[in-house]
Amino acid sequence: MLNFTVPASDDRLVLRAALLVYGKPPNYWGDDSAIATVHAVEMHNERPTITEGRLATVADLQNLVTVLGRSRQNANAEWLESRVLARGSDALIWWSAPCKRPLFFEPSSYNSKTFQGQGVCPIPGLVWMVIRGDLYVYAVQGDARPTRDTQLYQAPFFNVWGRGQVCMGNASLPGDERRGDIEAWEQVLFGSRFSHPNFTEADRLVLGVEPCAFWKAMVEEPPATFPEKLLVQIPLRVGDLLELDVKDRLARIQRPKGEF
Repeated sequence: MLNFTVPASDDRLVLRAALLVYGKPPNYWGDDSAIATVHAVEMHNERPTITEGRLATVADLQNLVTVLGRSRQNANAEWLESRVLARGSDALIWWSAPCKRPLFFEPSSYNSKTFQGQGVCPIPGLVWMVIRGDLYVYAVQGDARPTRDTQLYQAPFFNVWGRGQVCMGNASLPGDERRGDIEAWEQVLFGSRFSHPNFTEADRLVLGVEPCAFWKAMVEEPPATFPEKLLVQIPLRVGDLLELDVKDRLARIQRPKGEF
């Protein structure tokens, strides 16, 4: 079933009714003989099914125009994919479930604690945000789709700053035709080489383990799942990313020591 998300609230709208228009091909708009029928949509075997309808009345069409107009004024709503949490004129926020990913590491002159290696490693669930062309990523615990109240954690990867922004380096960014393609944005992070942690503060990328030693061990002997107990909590929840002043809010988060 297609879901409809309204960013102004956590309410999920589902398919409830259908309006079918009949007319002479190829263009029924403006055809004097066109008619419309209204149908309820019911669930059968977990699939939405259009039921028997009736002729649409002028009152039906007036109500539809009123409701759609009110929705546009209140929420700038649009159809969203199941992984997308919110979408705006200059921002896109989505989620990826815990999984295993090929990760590539290479030495860097910026930090002596780096290594050469690659492996298919487990990663935690992630919340991603693209805003005004900048890519941010945060970790979450569990495998459930996040809500506004879901706590965010530092993404435990090299090349990610303490406020969540990804260091693009020389990565190729999605072109204009793919700016809304979440897979293309994820490839910016996972298709690049992880060269070094972006700060030197202990217990800030992962808890209780030096980051280079942590990822070297993950590459050499990957566990079944990512150890979520090592994630570092940051003062953000998913709902904070939906605020209009999110860039200002991120700027107020204290930078980790030794960030570069």
